[in-house]
Amino acid sequence: MGWIATSERQAAAVGAEVLQAGGTACDAAIAVAAALTVTEPTSNGLGGDLFATVHDGREVHALAANGASPRGLPVEAIRADHTRMPLYGWPTVTVPGQVSGWGALHQRFGRVPFAELMAPAAALAREGFVVGPVTAAAWARAARVFDHAPSWKATFLVDGVAPAAGDRFVASGHATTLQALADDGPEAFYGALAEEIVAFSTETGGCLALEDFTAHRARFVTPLAVDFAGWRVFGMTAPTQGVCALEALGLLGRPDPGQAVDVHRAIEAIKLAFADTTATVADPGALRTRPEALLEAAYLATRRQGLTERAGPSPAPPGIDGGTVLLCTADDEGTVASVIQSNFHGFGSGLVVPELGIALQNRGAGFTLERAHPNAIGAGKQPFHTILPGLVLTPEGASPFGCMGGQMQPQGHVQLVTALARGTAPQAAVDAPRWRWLEDGRIALERGFPVDVAEDLAARGHRLQRDVDPVHFGGAQILWRDGEGFVGGSDPRKDGGVVRTDP
Repeated sequence: MGWIATSERQAAAVGAEVLQAGGTACDAAIAVAAALTVTEPTSNGLGGDLFATVHDGREVHALAANGASPRGLPVEAIRADHTRMPLYGWPTVTVPGQVSGWGALHQRFGRVPFAELMAPAAALAREGFVVGPVTAAAWARAARVFDHAPSWKATFLVDGVAPAAGDRFVASGHATTLQALADDGPEAFYGALAEEIVAFSTETGGCLALEDFTAHRARFVTPLAVDFAGWRVFGMTAPTQGVCALEALGLLGRPDPGQAVDVHRAIEAIKLAFADTTATVADPGALRTRPEALLEAAYLATRRQGLTERAGPSPAPPGIDGGTVLLCTADDEGTVASVIQSNFHGFGSGLVVPELGIALQNRGAGFTLERAHPNAIGAGKQPFHTILPGLVLTPEGASPFGCMGGQMQPQGHVQLVTALARGTAPQAAVDAPRWRWLEDGRIALERGFPVDVAEDLAARGHRLQRDVDPVHFGGAQILWRDGEGFVGGSDPRKDGGVVRTDP
């Protein structure tokens, strides 16, 4: 028996088949991840990055498969041309780390041949897939954003138009790349395929070099963790904002199951955690503050004094929505995986290698132009990263979870974990209307947010924005350990669902 929760049903079905055939949770995760690059290109692709947390029944493993900026990045020219980091184009492109992450997961936790894990995704790309309604809406928005991007338009539009919900879309270039990975393994992406990516870069004004690809490695790293409500909550270390969610939970401490959710206190904790995160998190080689230091008991006790009864001032988070997919898998041998991958802003930089269908990420937009900041733009450097897979270890066992959506991610993690700690069922915790702290300092409240809680927030001095489009509140997935099995939750804000295979 196995379980899958993710944001697109055709991809979830691919993972179910892998589990049914005897694959591990990580085999299923790789197959689902590959399929999602096809069926949800609005949120991820072959040119993105990946992070994962895996519990193998004994311990938690954390995988960082994110790339650095090109070694030849013209940093001073970018500074001269911009007052802040651009969102699109070659200055934002970093080496895609995602496929190396598939390879690392497979090498350590896989059982099914890698070629068999790529085959279903290649078939979906070659034969076509049905576009879901949420994906179609995002595709239409992207068509307006990338109207200036010829390689994107040639790859993702049909007769100049984005596909509508229910249309069948064929991604032939994407199929070519997936077939190459099936034939030659994930290392092909950093060899023969990289040569074609570099050629495209050279032809179109980029500075990617083959050495940028051959030097790249996915890395297993030590995860961060914090105690909350008698549980151990895990996340990724730098350069991700994983510490933000964990610090906020550490500031909140143990919730009272008999009390309503204290939204005000959670918002104030997020403010403090974001202030620390945006000031300190960067490429691990550029850190001046260890992320672990933000989670130490003494530091949390001192920082907790900043939690006030009224809305407190604090620098607002960057206004980043992002485009990301999250998948959770579990097998009947005790392994669970939380895997998240992304091109950053939807389709990424707007630059696509046409013959290969590889949309290159714009993760470099996560840098800052502030020279004194540890996350200052640099050549051969990893930018600040928004994506963070989550995992909770309770007396019942390990439960993978996460919430997508740029700077919504740590805010969503806090809302999910606090709800679960109060005994809310997983699907109800995912469904619940959310709040989001915005770049302008206001608190956005999703449709259906409780009126009495909104009134309390206003009375405490929070500036509110109501009825914000659900697209800005992320998309959550969860597999919650319950006895010998799992109870799943999949976000209705996406096109996905939870699938359980038969024993």
